[in-house]
Amino acid sequence: MNKLAMGALIAGLAACGGGGNSTKVNLVDSGGDTGPTTCNPLTQMGCNAGEKCNWIYDQLPTTEMPNLPTVGHIGCEAINAAPKHVGEACDVAKVGADPCDKGLECVASECKQICDNQGGMPACDMDHACVQYQNLYVDGANTVAGVCDPACDPLTQDLKVGTTKTACGSPDPTKPIKGCYGYAEYSCSRVAPTVPNATALGLTDRQTPAGDYLNSCAPGFMPLLISETGMTTGVCDGLCAALPTDNTLANKNNTKGSTTALGKNPTEAAPTAGHATCVAGIRGSEATSVCKFLWPYLIDDAGMLAITATTDTMGVCMGVSHYKYDSNDNGMIDAADLTQADPNVQCNVLPPRDATKTGKHDDADDFGCQKCKNDDGTLCTSGPFQSAAKGTKVPVRGYEALQINVQNIAADKGTPVPMNRHMFN
Repeated sequence: MNKLAMGALIAGLAACGGGGNSTKVNLVDSGGDTGPTTCNPLTQMGCNAGEKCNWIYDQLPTTEMPNLPTVGHIGCEAINAAPKHVGEACDVAKVGADPCDKGLECVASECKQICDNQGGMPACDMDHACVQYQNLYVDGANTVAGVCDPACDPLTQDLKVGTTKTACGSPDPTKPIKGCYGYAEYSCSRVAPTVPNATALGLTDRQTPAGDYLNSCAPGFMPLLISETGMTTGVCDGLCAALPTDNTLANKNNTKGSTTALGKNPTEAAPTAGHATCVAGIRGSEATSVCKFLWPYLIDDAGMLAITATTDTMGVCMGVSHYKYDSNDNGMIDAADLTQADPNVQCNVLPPRDATKTGKHDDADDFGCQKCKNDDGTLCTSGPFQSAAKGTKVPVRGYEALQINVQNIAADKGTPVPMNRHMFN
């Protein structure tokens, strides 16, 4: 099954604000046409007594016809006489009645709680993330619900719940078959299921992804950026523990990320301090790799940012020599512009965020080097920073100036690339 996530290679890195609903990406699980919606899976309204509202498979591929499209719809069906509960195993997707209880859906062979993918009710608890799947709970062009998947830490690759947490619960942490993927919220899924596991674990920083889906890279790496300015293909990028950097801070030369934060690379047995940095051979791959904050890439087309628990900690490794910025200040990125390896725009030489600096490349905030909520109290937002309100969106100040310096992959800001899908097999 594929999860639905904000597509990096498309919205992703919306380097300039492309992370809105229009650029969200579906993870794959089912896929195909949807019939008429007769009920609401979130409220469970619209069905008769003894029935539940869920996703019903009408057609699935078979051994004889493996290319047969998957077709389903939202509708009412009878509740199983002995329904399975949250966390209990269920059959793989099949045509016919879903075995899980009311308000649950059988996804990836497990009964999972249905949740509101827009942040309303029902909501997942703090140890789970509401994940959307491609062509699951589809109503026309919209995905109207998700399911609660166990949340995880993309740096350590640890599950938040369960008895076996290392490497997302993989039997052998040195050969993980699951990884922690996401943009604002993170959950576990199979690692690049379209290629052999040994191949998948080698898809690290700046390697070519196994496909156009979110979990097409090794654990700790995701397809977020195009390979370089002007290209249409993406690469895997390392996730890192970002630190604020500008020319006033004591740690101004630490542009690789936190050396104390724990990180686990694909074939390591356990998380290790310093392994969430963009040092070559860890989460980075080049001498120019630096850890930039991820939040500028998650700004939607309206200039809004959803505040989450990782907004001010998560970063992405960027090989700055591959990406240009608007160095000639003409409002676009063209052949005459310099790359972000330009010594004048490094995080450690730029001043901190300053409301009086309205240029596109005159402070560290313009290049993703600052927290959204800085330690001095300054905010990237023109609204309150509501870290306690999961998914709350707030407007970002000067996002149009900010986005010109974030490598964009959205079709309206740069070169379009395929949507990323998260695949579960």
